[in-house]
Amino acid sequence: MGGTVRRNPRVSICVPNLNTRPFLPERFRSIRAQTFQDWELLVYDSYSDDGAWEYIEEMAAVEQRMTCWQGPRAVTPFCWNPSIQRARGEYVYIATSDDTMPADCLEKLVAALDAHPHCGLAHCRLRAIDEHGDDRPDWWSEASVFARSTGALVDRHHVRHAPLDGLLHLAGDTVYTSITQLLIRRSIFDRVGGFEPTWGSVSDFNWCMRAGLVTNTIHVPDTWGGWRVHSAQSTASAGIGTAAHAHRIDAMIEHAIDASETLINPAIWRRLKYRWSAQAAELRAFNHEIVNRVNAVDRRSFIVRKLLSGSAAARSHVKSKLLDESPWLARFPALVASWLKEAGLGSPMVAASEQETS
Repeated sequence: MGGTVRRNPRVSICVPNLNTRPFLPERFRSIRAQTFQDWELLVYDSYSDDGAWEYIEEMAAVEQRMTCWQGPRAVTPFCWNPSIQRARGEYVYIATSDDTMPADCLEKLVAALDAHPHCGLAHCRLRAIDEHGDDRPDWWSEASVFARSTGALVDRHHVRHAPLDGLLHLAGDTVYTSITQLLIRRSIFDRVGGFEPTWGSVSDFNWCMRAGLVTNTIHVPDTWGGWRVHSAQSTASAGIGTAAHAHRIDAMIEHAIDASETLINPAIWRRLKYRWSAQAAELRAFNHEIVNRVNAVDRRSFIVRKLLSGSAAARSHVKSKLLDESPWLARFPALVASWLKEAGLGSPMVAASEQETS
């Protein structure tokens, strides 16, 4: 149901929803307050039973650009697909229903993609908030994979050339922390497909790796996507850090690599499939064991056994300890940069000119 929408909106804002009634007023306010107004609003509700659907119907009655409908419940992020499939805009923004964004978010992300037609993604900073909308500590600027890989460019517009961001996923940690940080060129879904249901609420890791392997990203430092951290969110029970989660990460990485075979340079794909992924898998497995062996004697014994077996990951670990280097996750972007240099791909990140970003 819903009112008549514009024939050719520039942006399709997709709002997947299930039982987030307390957060919907702020979510819809943040959308309607956008300085960029050429959008359609597609709301897919998975048969909410907390009053959310009734509120959505009330909104659709007054917002002519809004279309809403209900359908079967599905795991996040698979439930994002129905609204994406109906999207008609050149760009897609997935506005998860418990999150928010500033009024200039779409304006700046659209301008970035308009100025960089060779980029399929526009990415912005992350602002983490709690269930009351209050700011949480800003760990993203220092500790996220994206920030660690970026250095001083994190505060500047810059283009990140594929397959950089896809390769960074080989560390096993998400690169694009929240989907709210991304404006996506709709044609990217035609290339890499939609979100998979196989791995539950963390399956967006797989889609982001697939996208990062095949398309360039323009980073926009002067706006942000909001990410609300609360006990009811879908990733709260994902078991991050457990052996089961590590196995899911391995499976998602393998799937993303295989899915990209016909989409990237064959020589690069072979390096990724048969060399880089194996090297990264050894690092992930070794460091998972280190973190989860709480007994110091057991941990040292494990390291010695791996050293004697010729493990490159163990040698790297011991070397970093002797040289008092940063943890392996902080060093991983440098390893990826060395792979790209070895493959003759040049600099993976290039600052955008002032003319391009004005």
